[in-house]
Amino acid sequence: MIENIIFKEASKNEIILYTFLGESLCAVQILEDALSHSIVLKKTEPDQKKEADELLKKQRKYTLGKAINIIKQESLFPKPLEIELSKLLTERNWLIHNCITENKDDLKSDSYFEKLSERIKDITLKAHKLQISIELDLIEYSEKKGIDMTNVKNAMNKYYS
Repeated sequence: MIENIIFKEASKNEIILYTFLGESLCAVQILEDALSHSIVLKKTEPDQKKEADELLKKQRKYTLGKAINIIKQESLFPKPLEIELSKLLTERNWLIHNCITENKDDLKSDSYFEKLSERIKDITLKAHKLQISIELDLIEYSEKKGIDMTNVKNAMNKYYS
């Protein structure tokens, strides 16, 4: 029975939507990884490579929400960054759990499709900006520990500009 089912191909709008979704999911996953690295670097010392590697392995299994809770509980980030990460978590949860199913009948409407696409693109942009904020926070943290971050700053400037 199942072998005889023919699935319809995605429409042009659906392909665009799926592309936006994929881009947004990648941006959030990259942000999660930056968050994991930052947490580990702030919880270990440079001479604790083995411990840091083990902690990173564990940290990477955590959800975005659990990582944000660690940051809050241990005051690892400035408060404004914590708040922005929490806001993104709400949007990320919507993206993963509800963005397609909450109004699936409206997906055929051009106006709804536009609103949905814009909201997804906003999540992508927020994730990218927060990733950069985490990187900058980590540079500042490292400099306070006496580490020269000139090469890292130069690489970031080259990459982002």
